[in-house]
Amino acid sequence: MRLALTVLGSMALALAACAAPARSGPNSQAGTSGKREGRSATEAEPLHAAAASDAPGPWRHEASIERGVAFLLQHQNNDGSFGAALPERPGDIYTGGVNSFHAFGNASSALCCMALLAQNSRPALDAALKRGYRFLVDAPNAARVRGDTFYNTWAQAYMLEALARGLADARLEALHGAMRTRARLEMERLFKLQSLDGGFGYYDFGWSLVKPTGNISTPMTTSAALVALRAASDAGFDVPRHEVTCALDYMERMRVPNGAFLYSTGHKYRPLGDASMIRGSLGRSQAGNCALAEWGRTLTPEDLHRGLQTFFREHLFIEIGRCRQYPHEAWYATAPYYYYFGHYYAARNLAMLPPATRAEMAARLSDTVARTQFDDGSFWDYPLFGYTKAYGTGYGVLIMSHCRAQLQPAR
Repeated sequence: MRLALTVLGSMALALAACAAPARSGPNSQAGTSGKREGRSATEAEPLHAAAASDAPGPWRHEASIERGVAFLLQHQNNDGSFGAALPERPGDIYTGGVNSFHAFGNASSALCCMALLAQNSRPALDAALKRGYRFLVDAPNAARVRGDTFYNTWAQAYMLEALARGLADARLEALHGAMRTRARLEMERLFKLQSLDGGFGYYDFGWSLVKPTGNISTPMTTSAALVALRAASDAGFDVPRHEVTCALDYMERMRVPNGAFLYSTGHKYRPLGDASMIRGSLGRSQAGNCALAEWGRTLTPEDLHRGLQTFFREHLFIEIGRCRQYPHEAWYATAPYYYYFGHYYAARNLAMLPPATRAEMAARLSDTVARTQFDDGSFWDYPLFGYTKAYGTGYGVLIMSHCRAQLQPAR
């Protein structure tokens, strides 16, 4: 009885957290002022021009996007990047070496640049956008830090996605040549990290090989890589089909018939573990569905709709991980950084839903994410050194912008 009351009490607190507006963030800042496919969602109009509704007047969450954008503009570093390598806190995530900070910084900056890219043109924003993309073009090399640790997978994936999407924007025309060159380099680096099983990961403990073994490949990382590669393909890059097919085959092997995705390759030997249950897979499932659908594999629009219905029905179990201090400490091994990651790919899935369901799902998603915005305009879900609010706000603004694209007329 005592256990039951504890569980019920915890659920009530989590639900209250969902409903209450966020108030404060961690000490880590977004940046410093110092020196320093089948049917791809990308085939739709740019986010700042897409239309799906004739509802008059400003969107009710437009102010949320503006506050997020204002936060990014205020916290962009002098060199155009976002975030900083603040000192380690007790219990911070394992890095393996200093170069992991380049991976965190490049990935965070890429997300923030895509968030700015999704907004209408105006002088201050356009200037920040150009500074951001100039940083991406000249960003330090996020190399593999060790044989068994390579967070740079995230940098390569999000750098490639941001550069590919930026090629469609006339505001960046002067940078397009350099962006193409850097995007090709990031794609080459990304494929060097593809594991022997076809997937992508960021750890390979116990091994130090030129090609990772794939023992710890994850659907989470593989999804991000595949969505980035789809963006590159749509932008006209020659993306190797064999490697993409191997990654898609990996994703299909990791997908459980109930719609969940196994946590990693090794979890196929224990598929009923908490992390691989539907409630533990909510963020990964949206990303995996997005990757497969954008490449025209396995899933139908109706499958995506069912996946989003499950996402909202079980949403408490991704919500309870948000803003926790340690990875995987919440129920079903939910990690804090699943939160905006999963919601970003859920937002990308909106454009591929059956048309009659898009507005309802976009409204639910935007209402959910708007409640998590903090009073300084930022979004964050996990304290990652000095990149906490940078990557979180990049995701948050992107999510809200994709929702707006389904609910607002062209502006």
